Amino acid sequence: MKTLREVADELCPYRLEDYDKTIYNMIDEACHNEWIDGFITGAQWREDNPVAADSASDPESDSIELCGLLWDTENLAIGGYEKDGRHYYTWDEAMEAARSVGKRLPTQYEWVALCDLGSTWDDELKGRWFGGNHDSDHKGSLFLPIAGLSSSKGLGYRTKMIGTSTSGYYWSSSPGYGSSNYAVNLYFRSGFVYPLNYFNRANGFSVRCVRDKE
Repeated sequence: MKTLREVADELCPYRLEDYDKTIYNMIDEACHNEWIDGFITGAQWREDNPVAADSASDPESDSIELCGLLWDTENLAIGGYEKDGRHYYTWDEAMEAARSVGKRLPTQYEWVALCDLGSTWDDELKGRWFGGNHDSDHKGSLFLPIAGLSSSKGLGYRTKMIGTSTSGYYWSSSPGYGSSNYAVNLYFRSGFVYPLNYFNRANGFSVRCVRDKE
């Protein structure tokens, strides 16, 4: 049976042998080792902190229709890992968790369409209202709380697992541009919304599921 370090070394996207030896330096090795250390720390943390069986979200949870889709009114809460009452997922975990409840992630263009409806920051609830009466009584609007994980170490986000306090990060189903290691995500804060952001798929972000209208 392989050790966690052996598994991490095989999965690590930063392959030392890919670098030209004439330009190889300590930064390349630091990126490689930091990713591996983050992978191992995250795997051990999740083993020690399993998600409670009764914390799964209801597959038939409430939804709201916007842009021709049915959007869940709550973030997904099954699979991934939990911190401070919220669930976070790598991109692969997010795709699988959504499928497990018969739903899917929004594509990058579906996030764009939602953002095009307009949105308003809610300083009390700490998040944004999208669509509908987003700037008044919120009727017909979808609320997305700030949620996602970041790290002072960047690549090794799991080594710190610092909950973000000012920004929201939500995965899309769309892969990133030019690299199999990245995926597109919605990013927002109080004064800014960007639906075509992209990050390494190993990051831990929130998930809001959608369904196609039957």
